[in-house]
Amino acid sequence: MTTPTADLSFDPCDPYFPVPGGGPARWAVQVFTHDNGHGVDPDSAEVSTPDERTVRMCAGRYARLGQQVTGAAGEVDVVVRRDARTLTFQVNASHPESIKSVKLLLRGLPRTALQAGWWSPTTPRGATTVGRFQWTYPGPEWATRWAAAGEGPDSVALSVRDPGVHATALHVSEPPYAGEPITEVVLAAPAHERTQRYQAPPVQVTFTDDTAGLDAALDDHLRFVESAHGLVAWEERVDTPDWLDDVALVVALHGQHWTGHIFNTFDQMAHALKFVADHVDPSRVLAYLPGWEGRYYHSYPHYRPGPDLGGDTGFARLVETAHGLGFHLMPMFGAHGANVSRYAQWHEAAIRNDTNRYVDLVNRPDWDGDRFGEGDQVFLNPGEPGFGRHLTDSISAIVTEFGVDAAFLDTAGFWFNDPRHPLFSGFRTLAATLRRRHPNLLLAAEGWWDAMLALFPLSQQWLGWSRDFRAPRTLTRYARTTGHLAEGAPGPGSTGVHEQGFRPRPAQHPLPGHIAQVSFAERTLAEYRDEIAEICRRADGRIRV
Repeated sequence: MTTPTADLSFDPCDPYFPVPGGGPARWAVQVFTHDNGHGVDPDSAEVSTPDERTVRMCAGRYARLGQQVTGAAGEVDVVVRRDARTLTFQVNASHPESIKSVKLLLRGLPRTALQAGWWSPTTPRGATTVGRFQWTYPGPEWATRWAAAGEGPDSVALSVRDPGVHATALHVSEPPYAGEPITEVVLAAPAHERTQRYQAPPVQVTFTDDTAGLDAALDDHLRFVESAHGLVAWEERVDTPDWLDDVALVVALHGQHWTGHIFNTFDQMAHALKFVADHVDPSRVLAYLPGWEGRYYHSYPHYRPGPDLGGDTGFARLVETAHGLGFHLMPMFGAHGANVSRYAQWHEAAIRNDTNRYVDLVNRPDWDGDRFGEGDQVFLNPGEPGFGRHLTDSISAIVTEFGVDAAFLDTAGFWFNDPRHPLFSGFRTLAATLRRRHPNLLLAAEGWWDAMLALFPLSQQWLGWSRDFRAPRTLTRYARTTGHLAEGAPGPGSTGVHEQGFRPRPAQHPLPGHIAQVSFAERTLAEYRDEIAEICRRADGRIRV
């Protein structure tokens, strides 16, 4: 959950309007441009009821937030329709400036539901969020744009029906001037398409009295997501190799740290796999290789077997040994990361802020321990044609030359509203090209959200292994997940090439759709053989759900 630190320090004084059929629920709307935020000028607002199921509000002018200045140019048209117990809000706005987002504000939602707390499909079972919070899509805290408050009488479900991958926020608070909770749904226009007009995606609010009603509302939302993004049931996917159904364990074999420190050479990785093969059927194991390209992240975005680990010859020997035993191999590639000193074209692909005024510098870990982030790490957009081709061709070359079985895309779950190139379109192109070239190649990603599941049938679970989802079908109906790279190896919990140092390995109890994972850091096999053997045996006997 992300809690924002900024908020208005005054009452925006928004006019609120009724919903069809009456009742306590009321709504308002705000429109945001690059230069300011705007409410509705109440003197220009006309409310009509074309029929008993519809309320329409048309305003011909805006006001500054707080209503101190009214009469600003622009128009907003909101249609609210009721279908049984569901309200659908459709906002259309225009303004002399480019519109960056629209906010729908809701008051009068059932108090009992709000007091019980909000939850999403990936909220831990039995947990809710009460009080002030914000979830943002796409991201780990809001994997699909559906949320519910309560789960008994007077419950409410909220669904955003956006066919694209666009930033959306759910914010709930009770500011001092309100005297009641305000639920905000903020719908951001894609930065590469911002104009003076914006038709926001519909927002649905469903009122129900029981868990069955909430389940029905979620299933209806998932049917929309399936249609919008081409999601199909796990059993119907055509982009998963047959062997993935039998995989019960992912073994992470850490290679070389950013500093150059070596955890395992290619020969040491092969030795570890021979040990694993004594305790679990190798055909049920996916061997994952972070830091195989040499200095982790320092070498990004150039991908060849690291010279210090054994180079091309050592890597080929590892592949031969692994395949001879029956393992499947998955080297790691960076979906965004790049060292500017290694990629001269970085500026053309660097992710830009949403107004295209500067490079958005994100994810700059302290790799060397001096307590400051490294200066030469940038994030690149795979939607930029040059970098997209470079990344695709790099992966394809390793698959062709060495015959690896899968490719893992680091940081793929992070999304940015880049105004020059839509990021998710880049992933679609990458996935389509690689599958055309290598039909049996498994593509996996770090993290997941609904649209990503259509491209990546396997992901690393960045929400934490122990999170037992309230609605696991949101993931497991379509894809599978496994432990994260940063989960520590047996023993003191070294995270290997990752930047989080030492983290105790979490207990991995069987959960639907989750594949067990274990990491090998520097002395894992030498000092924790018995624990590794037990993990392998337990995975081999795991009942897959």
